[in-house]
Amino acid sequence: MYRLGAILYLVVFLSVVGCERSTRQPTYPVKGKVHVNGKPAQDLFIYLHPMDKSDPNAVRPFAQTNENGEFELNSYVTGDGAPVGEFIVTFDWPMKSGTFKNRFEGPDQLRGKYKQPDKSKFRINITKQGQLLETFELSTK
Repeated sequence: MYRLGAILYLVVFLSVVGCERSTRQPTYPVKGKVHVNGKPAQDLFIYLHPMDKSDPNAVRPFAQTNENGEFELNSYVTGDGAPVGEFIVTFDWPMKSGTFKNRFEGPDQLRGKYKQPDKSKFRINITKQGQLLETFELSTK
């Protein structure tokens, strides 16, 4: 009886894991940089919004810049890139807050200027090759 239960559990587990993996779209590595007022912007967040809004479950890749303003897009796991498609790019640069300045809950240093997808002028097209995007040049003015 114990063996039957273990086998049944294994079958259910593998079918759930198998279904979960099959819904993932292939992703391709995408890297880039962000400058604000001509300088690298650390801890700035980048969000990609699919141009095709017909799929409510569409992947929305994102990234956070390092101290050099560099980033690698993430879709499912760290650094896995983005699926093929056309995307609108938005940016959010929250001030760090909290006692140890390790929370991203402060106001947007860009004052919401680049936060709305419907107002963004930034568009990218992800292809099946790894991509190094042109530097995004933003301004606080």
